[in-house]
Amino acid sequence: MLDIIYEDKNMIVVNKPAGQLVQSGRSFELDLTSEVLNYRREKGEEAYAAVINRLDRPVSGLVLFAKNKKEASRLSSLMQKEGFCKKYYAVCCGKLPDKNGEFVDYLLKDGKNNVSKVVKEGTAGAKYAKLLYETLKEIEKDDKVYTLVKVTLITGRHHQIRVQFAHRNHPLLGDTKYGDERFNNEIALCAAFLSVDGHEYSIEPSWQF
Repeated sequence: MLDIIYEDKNMIVVNKPAGQLVQSGRSFELDLTSEVLNYRREKGEEAYAAVINRLDRPVSGLVLFAKNKKEASRLSSLMQKEGFCKKYYAVCCGKLPDKNGEFVDYLLKDGKNNVSKVVKEGTAGAKYAKLLYETLKEIEKDDKVYTLVKVTLITGRHHQIRVQFAHRNHPLLGDTKYGDERFNNEIALCAAFLSVDGHEYSIEPSWQF
């Protein structure tokens, strides 16, 4: 069932569950884009849905689709400007050294293995990556400390939040790819806030902390 957060004649904001692909090349797997296309067909609308922001499969949260080519071009351009803002809730392992701060790194993507890593500035193919974080809560459970943070993405790189926290020995809860144990078959990372043209859309994460 498609969880629509907002819709108008030009765009649609959908809440993606963890475990679902935004787009898939496999015909037997119903991805989020296919769900949006089916929804539009059922309404008698043009079967067009352009993904503006993507989320990794194990990540839940808000995904924005454009409903026509003109809007797709406008929103894609807006992503590079101040009129588009993405914020996340995340739970990382351990206690962060500062309550609030920023991470600045250079990330190199390994497309073959679908991972990214922090490398030195000037490394061929590396991209600048920056995020801001704000500590919301700290919890001790089973003799371990976990920290709930709100993350603002300044850049949007492959696995950026996951890689930058893991690089500092604070992998996200449930992120087996970058260093933590399994957690309900998902990562404690939710794209909970999306601001477009001054309008903010928000949800609560599917996991509780």
